[in-house]
Amino acid sequence: MTGQEKYLALPPKAIERGTGRDDHLSATKSSFGPHGWTIIFFQALMFWLAAGAVTHGLNVILPALSKTFQLDYNALLALATPASWASILAGPLCARLCEKKGPKFNIVFCLVACGLCFGLLGYWGTLTGFTVLFAGVCFFGTGFAYMGGTALIANWFIRKQGLALGWCTMGQTFSSAFFVPVLAGFFSWFGVHNGFWGVSLLMFATALLVALFAANKPEDIGCAPDNAPITAEELAERVREHKDYICPVTTGQLLRMKDVWFMGIATGGIYIMLVGVVSQIVPRLMGMGFALSTAIFYMTLSALFGTLGAYGWGWLNQKVGIKAAIMIYTLWWMVSVVINIFQYNALTLWISLLMIGFSLAGATNLSTALIATKFPRRTYIRAIGIIAPIQSIVRCFAFSILAVGLTYLGGYAGAYFLLVAVGAVTLILIWQTDVTPVETLSFTSQVSREQ
Repeated sequence: MTGQEKYLALPPKAIERGTGRDDHLSATKSSFGPHGWTIIFFQALMFWLAAGAVTHGLNVILPALSKTFQLDYNALLALATPASWASILAGPLCARLCEKKGPKFNIVFCLVACGLCFGLLGYWGTLTGFTVLFAGVCFFGTGFAYMGGTALIANWFIRKQGLALGWCTMGQTFSSAFFVPVLAGFFSWFGVHNGFWGVSLLMFATALLVALFAANKPEDIGCAPDNAPITAEELAERVREHKDYICPVTTGQLLRMKDVWFMGIATGGIYIMLVGVVSQIVPRLMGMGFALSTAIFYMTLSALFGTLGAYGWGWLNQKVGIKAAIMIYTLWWMVSVVINIFQYNALTLWISLLMIGFSLAGATNLSTALIATKFPRRTYIRAIGIIAPIQSIVRCFAFSILAVGLTYLGGYAGAYFLLVAVGAVTLILIWQTDVTPVETLSFTSQVSREQ
């Protein structure tokens, strides 16, 4: 058994108790060390940039481009969807780049490329230009934040990836609250033509910081995952393991594993509930009589409350394990959807908004931790290259499900009943998923057992 396998095989409760050297490994303590905190900060910043550029920024990008270049707003909105499908391709392609060159190279390359695509949005003022450039933003944004960035987290944190992701995903919640006003400020100060480069410069600066201060894995700079203590002999053994490492999983084997499909479909189902509810909060509030500005303000407050959830879901993962945590998270979403079925009063309105806000960062946190638990460290990037596209394809059905419910099943009540049904299927799939790390088992025997 290798050093990594011994570490993975340690009982969580034994680590939790801690004796001497193991105190650093306490599953619910954020004792990541200066190098670990640096990686967490970089990933939080990348989540902020990617979530904003790919999703939140459209709130001001589309009106700005429509007004500046006299483009039809509805046409821009319609083209944003097929352009965003480039994120699906980013999964296998960027995973391959991470395997060949390392997560760090992938991150730096994708940050620079995404910055160029984002900056040029202010110059190529046609529908074709928007589609091509926004597809590049989606592809490279997914590449640096959700492929390379999460691979870096998987390398640096084994037993505490849930807690680390809890801190990282605060970047997403802050993006929900602040990316739009920051981008709007750049447009106001520098004009629409040049304002896009404000965010691009942030991407370029992040690429430089990652290039200077990040490492693909802690062993590269004489450390161990989770800031665990390590002797010179143990470090030398780890370095040898990495040098001689051959990934035990092939793409074909992954495609034959039921757990890979369960994870992809189940995490996609979680995103269907998230997108289905969040995308309708502002219209629902406006339908209750609130002004647009008030509805957006309430959603911002909800997102800021989600900062607590970003840490909370990671903490829960460390306390009860990833399988129980993600099932609790799914049930939480199902309850929030049920509340949305009924007509709001002041009490249910705020219960719903706070539950939704608390949940926003949990999807990325727990879905990433689920995959990283089953496929730790060096196997993660190959697995995520298969699972991420499955998840993305499933997630694309969110708006179709909403449309069916709104059109044929009596409006929001019917649409949200469909989302609850998606949650029920998700629970079953997660329940049937084996999260035992593949590197602690004989992979050949595991595949044969599942076939």
